Amino acid sequence: MRGCSRSNVVEILVLIGLIFCCLLNIKTVSAQEKSKETNSFYIQAVIPENQVDINRSYFDLKMSPEEKQELQVKLVNPEAEPISIAINAINATTTEEGMIDYTLKGIKDKSLKYPFESLIKVLETNITLQPYETKIARFHVKMPKEQYDGVIVGGIRFTKNLPESEIKTKEVTIGQRFHYVIGVVLNETNTIILPDYEMDGVKVAESKNGKKISVIHLLRNKNAAISKKMTLKVAIRKKGNQTPLIKLDKTALEMAPNSVMDFPVPIKRQLQPGKYISKTQIEQDGKKWSFENEFEITREQAKLINEENKPMETKNDVPLWLLVVIFLLVLLVLVQAYILWKKQQSK
Repeated sequence: MRGCSRSNVVEILVLIGLIFCCLLNIKTVSAQEKSKETNSFYIQAVIPENQVDINRSYFDLKMSPEEKQELQVKLVNPEAEPISIAINAINATTTEEGMIDYTLKGIKDKSLKYPFESLIKVLETNITLQPYETKIARFHVKMPKEQYDGVIVGGIRFTKNLPESEIKTKEVTIGQRFHYVIGVVLNETNTIILPDYEMDGVKVAESKNGKKISVIHLLRNKNAAISKKMTLKVAIRKKGNQTPLIKLDKTALEMAPNSVMDFPVPIKRQLQPGKYISKTQIEQDGKKWSFENEFEITREQAKLINEENKPMETKNDVPLWLLVVIFLLVLLVLVQAYILWKKQQSK
């Protein structure tokens, strides 16, 4: 090794660095390939005169009973390729994470008297934009006959249509496709309506996103008011025992008017079958709500829960590919050092 010159050592280190960088780039390239779709169009609401707050980028409109109005949204294609955009009007709903959402069409809670989808007509459900073209999407709103207090909330969703070739070769959901949403808030009176809550039930089921067995709390905002900055505290105990087995606190939650949030409390421990009590407390703007619900964990559910929450075996957190890289780099260094040593011995 004494015969190794400084330049040779530098060459080896540079070679090692290049190999390591190339291997690390594998994940980066694959992530980029999965996200080739870009924001290849833009939208802008054309704000009308009856806008309550002109500084808002969404529609916030003061209307009258049976009033009709056309809403307009500007669509712009800044690219050199034509694109097609699907347009839908969707009722505001609440996700299990406590966010207002405009993804799934046709969802209507029993407390929602006037669904947004029933009040708006999308004149063109698909619009094609040629390269660098600008078009106006138009929508007709007709208010209910009866005057109401509170707000009706929905969204106009603009989704980029994928070419047929990509649709056939990829499993792409609506949520994964590039889209914009412009919110629409409709109100008629100055009467202040505040959120109010009720618990529609508690059950054990898989959460929608995490697909984990959870205690699902069906919490309803039964008023025509947007709920913001809500704090939710849940404590779950075995019936007949006052010691909580599971606790969860969440802050800054939101709910759409007249909607239900399927709020999941993950079960991260082993539990026995039987009856349990869930106590839910809500705090918002100085007001408090409290609910106590009994639910049951069946033998089958307990088996699944305990299977999910088996004690984890100690595993090596180092990825296999990194171990392989390290092994190859060490092997490369040894081979290079051996070759240089042999050369030095032959002199």
